[in-house]
Amino acid sequence: MKKVTIETVAQYVGVSAATVSYALSGKRKISQEVTDRILKAVEELDYRPSITARNLASNKTWTVGLYASSSQNIREDYFFNNILAGVLDVLHLKKYQINLYADYLNEKTKNHPDLNLTQPIDGALIMNPRINDVYINHIRQRNIPYVVIGTPDDREDSFYVDADLTAGYYAMVNYLIKKGHRKVLLLNGSLEYTQSEKRRTGYMMAYHDNGMSFSNDWIINVPMLEEQGYKVCLNTIQRMPDITAIVTFNDTIAVGVLRALKEKNLHVPSKIAVISAGNTLITRIHSPSITSLDIGAYEIGSKAAELLVDVIEKKRIQPSHEIISTRLVERESS
Repeated sequence: MKKVTIETVAQYVGVSAATVSYALSGKRKISQEVTDRILKAVEELDYRPSITARNLASNKTWTVGLYASSSQNIREDYFFNNILAGVLDVLHLKKYQINLYADYLNEKTKNHPDLNLTQPIDGALIMNPRINDVYINHIRQRNIPYVVIGTPDDREDSFYVDADLTAGYYAMVNYLIKKGHRKVLLLNGSLEYTQSEKRRTGYMMAYHDNGMSFSNDWIINVPMLEEQGYKVCLNTIQRMPDITAIVTFNDTIAVGVLRALKEKNLHVPSKIAVISAGNTLITRIHSPSITSLDIGAYEIGSKAAELLVDVIEKKRIQPSHEIISTRLVERESS
């Protein structure tokens, strides 16, 4: 059977090969009537554009790298799934593919097996940046366009999209204080991540604005695993039995906290209130349902992908950022 080419489609429709190319790529406006005829011909002829030819013609790979959390975190993190959905939907529309890199960074040597970039990419999305992030430094050294999902420590020279976590955690703690809670435990992320400081700042501001003091002992940094939330909660309520509320940095951590409280027969919310962050599916289906800060994960993912495509295609040159507002969704746990 003779191979179907773009010229075959063009001849079948009665237009130029360039018109077929523009209609399929969306790079130039073609009338809807002609576009419909081309798409119908593509289906009837079973035309499959050559990805290699497309890449050679545009001098691009049409591929984006997403540097995400560790595979252990991904298994438990519904929030990541929502961000990924936003990224995938936009890249699909823009006709880009994605390579996903889990975080296998060796904390001691700072080596990462995927940083040799054996698969070329046009740009990178880097999630949950560390202070002096090794991924950002690596991508910069190779002059690859990138967008950070989160807030990098070098904000002036970076494109990034993030939620207003400081305002969000201020709202969470202020809400609890207004309900009469005086000793609120914050289970925060690891100190190496830039977003942990933003949560801490919001927490402290709420106490300050209410004319109240807090102890640094009430802020504990934990890994993002349900089991860690469980263990830290058990240990902390033994040391500080007068805690009346717990705020976590992730819905997954909150599930571990609630498991520990149930085990100790501490009723939620009459004995201890719990608020998480993420507002993922688990907060609605858990019993009790979990009050959670909606961070706009899907919107963050989609806007970060849109921004990266603009940077790759040089529609954005000057570093810029977008901050997504948050909202507290009240449920049974508070």
